[in-house]
Amino acid sequence: MKLDKLGEKFFENFWGDALQTRTFLARAGLKTARLVVAVLRDVREGGFGPRAASLAYTTLVTFVPLLAITFSVLKGFGVHDALEPSLRAWLAPLGDEAGDISRRIIGFVENIKVGVLGAIGIAFLLFGVISMMKKLEDAFNDIWRVARARSFMRRIRDYMVVLLLAPLSLFLSVAMTTSLKHADFAWQWLSLDLVDGAMERVFSIVPWILFMLAFAALYIFMPNTRVKAVPGLVAGAVTAVIWKVLGKLFGIFVAGSASYAAIYSVFATLILFMIWVYAGWMVVLVGAAVSYYLQNPSNQSLSRSIKNLSLRVKEKIALQVCAEVGREFYKQQHGLSLAELSSRLKMPALAVFDVVEDLAKQGVLAATGTKVRQYIPGRPFDTTSINDMLLAIRSADETGVLRAQKIHASPAVNAAVKIAEKAMDKELGKFTLKQLATGSIPS
Repeated sequence: MKLDKLGEKFFENFWGDALQTRTFLARAGLKTARLVVAVLRDVREGGFGPRAASLAYTTLVTFVPLLAITFSVLKGFGVHDALEPSLRAWLAPLGDEAGDISRRIIGFVENIKVGVLGAIGIAFLLFGVISMMKKLEDAFNDIWRVARARSFMRRIRDYMVVLLLAPLSLFLSVAMTTSLKHADFAWQWLSLDLVDGAMERVFSIVPWILFMLAFAALYIFMPNTRVKAVPGLVAGAVTAVIWKVLGKLFGIFVAGSASYAAIYSVFATLILFMIWVYAGWMVVLVGAAVSYYLQNPSNQSLSRSIKNLSLRVKEKIALQVCAEVGREFYKQQHGLSLAELSSRLKMPALAVFDVVEDLAKQGVLAATGTKVRQYIPGRPFDTTSINDMLLAIRSADETGVLRAQKIHASPAVNAAVKIAEKAMDKELGKFTLKQLATGSIPS
């Protein structure tokens, strides 16, 4: 019991609303700690391992087709030779084997004659690549708690844009990096002298920036929801740093894994390659979780293991939501967004969203706006009783055979239910939601 109380006390202090009383550094440290704890909890509860394994397997199957498409696009720009250095840089943690693996992969890619594959061959090639992107979208949607994926036609359109823009971005990054490293070009463009190679050292960070922007674009584009630029960019920077650090550590591991080569012989390189692909996808999924929690900090305290809210919690949230929406509507004549409601209730936005959507589904609230949904009264609050609203929230999930009326109950049970409903109507049916919003209900 004492341990339980200590755990509850720690939970209150760690997730509680105590940031205002702390110094700037303490607030920054606590926010960072909350983000780290939330992401690590998602890694444990969100099935990141199986998803990364699935993506790694799909990558092994579709890797060569993806590079074949990239190679064909780059060949159109006459810079297909830039593909091997980029691939070698990605495989650098594999040590001395990186050059050999990259040459072998490029050899496979060059043997694929996209122009002579025909329509069916190209269709299978694209299908393999699109299936990997679909798996990645599903993983990101799960991290972002998005229930619906892109439609089939939108998926084809968006994925094809990525398949065309990704090689173009690679071409631009290679061209930009090469140009910026050239002293004469820098002098003409910036009218600066390269003193002791200082500008060259500055230009050396360009690949890092491009690496970060590539991850940021992935986090902003791939989930089927609106991801803001700042969370995406920060998550991209975090992912780039983790990727580089993990690459260094993996390189050290490979350098000291001579025993694996003795045991697995020629398969050692393949096994290490598969481990690196798996680790890379784990890093990408962690970055997606970082972007989600940066954009939705109120959800950091909500564990994924909590599937449903209790009825009592739902009813109290619904009462307070109606009070806040009604008060704002009667005073300012406009609605409240989910973020505003979450802030006023001091509850995770994910928990508030479920209740608000149930109220909107039942017509108690109505959603307005296109980019940012705002909620207003969906029916006259001055004629809608509190009991009507509570009945609506209780029956929100009843569909088809899962209705209260479908339950075969004894006369005693039906009588008990009627007594409870009459008692609630007698006490709460005389108060309206407008009274709730204006605070005119006697305590």
